[in-house]
Amino acid sequence: MNWLRRYPKKFLLRAYFVVLFMSLILGLIWLYTHTLHYHFPFQYIPEFFAIFGFFGCIVLILIVKGIGFFIVVDEDYYQKKTRSKK
Repeated sequence: MNWLRRYPKKFLLRAYFVVLFMSLILGLIWLYTHTLHYHFPFQYIPEFFAIFGFFGCIVLILIVKGIGFFIVVDEDYYQKKTRSKK
């Protein structure tokens, strides 16, 4: 276990990708071995919700960056107010 203390980041990264790959494979196995009764046709696309969630996160990040463009203030915004009171 000494290698775990020396390389924790590398180990955790590899473990993450192994678990990610296993979950995708198990999801595909589950999809093709069980009868699914979805309400909409797009739900039959394999890994649809993972892809949908990924692009949803990207859209949220872009929206927040756009909002940040409008609400940004100068670095010395609060210092200007305190200097004007003196």
